[in-house]
Amino acid sequence: MPAVATRKRLSSADRSESILVAARDVFAEYGYEGAKTQQIANAANVSEALVFRHFPSKQVLYKAVLKLVIRDQDAAFERLGLISPSTESFIDTIEEFMTECVAGAASQSAHSARILLASLSGDGSYARMVYKRAQKLWLKASEDAIAAAYACGDATGPMIHPANAHAFIEHVGTMLLGANLTDKPAVPYEGSKEKIARDAVWFVCRGVGITEAALQRHFAVKDKAGPKAAIKAVPAKRATGKKR
Repeated sequence: MPAVATRKRLSSADRSESILVAARDVFAEYGYEGAKTQQIANAANVSEALVFRHFPSKQVLYKAVLKLVIRDQDAAFERLGLISPSTESFIDTIEEFMTECVAGAASQSAHSARILLASLSGDGSYARMVYKRAQKLWLKASEDAIAAAYACGDATGPMIHPANAHAFIEHVGTMLLGANLTDKPAVPYEGSKEKIARDAVWFVCRGVGITEAALQRHFAVKDKAGPKAAIKAVPAKRATGKKR
């Protein structure tokens, strides 16, 4: 007699988590207004009634998804680490950031980017929260690193306001990530992902005043170290990523 397949019963906490993950994907694709709770239920392989048993309303569910995405944002900053006040640390962190962005759908930040882009094309409330938190987590460290670069001659020209410099770097990274979220990149970039990431590093670092000589020095060291050298070339200079 053939065995009867039985569905493993999830705990309440695990079921809530599975609904949240499904909701994150649906909200990422359709935005808050376009997403339907029935779509979320289908994606989570549960009934719509069960979704409402765990989350009383669509708004409550969306807020829970935002908390999940914020957790992802914190994890992303933890991976990057805070920048120490030096030119090398600044360039190195930008390189890590751009490398993750060109990874597109394979990036651990892919879901967060989809929701961010959906927010920007909607009411922008989530995007404002994300950008505000990003500045709180990273702005002072990047400001100190850029100031250190100017102090030692590794940066020249008019200094862009740190808040704008931080935002412009993030804009480049977000659009680079967004353009690579589909199987075929939406933008016809030239070169390998590694080359595109490096071009992005040159673009934003030169934009904030880092000199060509400082960038050449940085990449000469990285290239000499070879492919086995991790993106984190200067971990000793990093502070651990902590909320401030």
